Amino acid sequence: MALTTRSVTSMARVRARAHVFARAGDRASRRGARAGLVDARRATRGAGDEPAVMAIGRESLERRLEAPMVGLGTWKAAPNAVRDAVASALRVGVRHIDCAAAYGNEHEVGVALAEAFERGDVAREDVFVTSKLWNDRRRPGDVREALETTLRDLRLEYVDLYLIHWPVCWRRGTVLQPDAEASIAECWGELERLVQEGKARRIGVSNFDEVQLAALLDDPRTKIKPACNQIESHPMWSNDDLVRFTQSRGVRVVAYSPLAQGGSLFTHPLMVRLAKKYGKTPAQIALRWNVQRDVIVIPKSTSAERIKSNCDIFDFELSEEDVLEMKILDVGKSTATAPWSHFAPVASRNRWLRPLGRVLSWLPSKFIAIDVQRIGRSGFISLRAPWS
Repeated sequence: MALTTRSVTSMARVRARAHVFARAGDRASRRGARAGLVDARRATRGAGDEPAVMAIGRESLERRLEAPMVGLGTWKAAPNAVRDAVASALRVGVRHIDCAAAYGNEHEVGVALAEAFERGDVAREDVFVTSKLWNDRRRPGDVREALETTLRDLRLEYVDLYLIHWPVCWRRGTVLQPDAEASIAECWGELERLVQEGKARRIGVSNFDEVQLAALLDDPRTKIKPACNQIESHPMWSNDDLVRFTQSRGVRVVAYSPLAQGGSLFTHPLMVRLAKKYGKTPAQIALRWNVQRDVIVIPKSTSAERIKSNCDIFDFELSEEDVLEMKILDVGKSTATAPWSHFAPVASRNRWLRPLGRVLSWLPSKFIAIDVQRIGRSGFISLRAPWS
């Protein structure tokens, strides 16, 4: 069901229908998603020079959690800049911070969160924090250790959402080296235990295609349904079939790289014309396009001005005609070019790049261990015995 809003003044309340995650494991359990309420508010915070705070449209989830429709992505955020970006985002009302161990900056995000909580800028329970489990942590003991490391880095007692980053299983400390003794199903079972222990409020997946998502959903061992599938989606690659399939199974979609990293998307004549028509920026048009598909967006930015602008998308609605015209932008451009990606825009290239990378990294993996959760810090690379 598409999200709709109506134009209002800056102090008005905007209400719209949206899906919420299906409840898992209680008497209110439902198949698929249940209609919810998106409440986008704008308010000012005091007077003088204090910045305006915008409480971003958010979705009520089971277990009384909330996932705002617009969050802050931290992928590729430069060292030191991400701390200020998170602080700025929280000041302007962003309440959804998307992180991952592999981004190498969770410890900086943790500093920003701790400082904001200590200052009283925002309460912990009002911030939705997502993190992700890296590819070489699929065995139960590794899963638990990874989340505990993430919690220490983020200075939190729990994350609101914990995702399997990619649907692959690598040997611990390696890149592209398969772990024949690990599986997604076993990993998911341990994630379910971590939910029961309160270390993660919800669990989900990222970069799963239709077959991989269906396999997890239909596995009789799966007790807790994935809360979301975080995938790449933007006007230059809608990933439409996967979006529709995921939503049809009652799983929310979260779009990373929703701005396609700017560039040619922002300068396309159609985007320029639509921006002028609606009195918005091309970035706001792109984000609004996804939100109207009932897709949560997590644009990355380290600019306080752009972070605030990215959230200002709830006072207009793209017409059906404009949404249809935007289909011409869909040229299959992917920003996720890693050799382990199996998605269409890079699939043909990765069919030979992935095995090549596996061969080239095999010998180094015998002598060198890589701890992704220590990127940029001591312990990131260590020596190991070749027989281990």
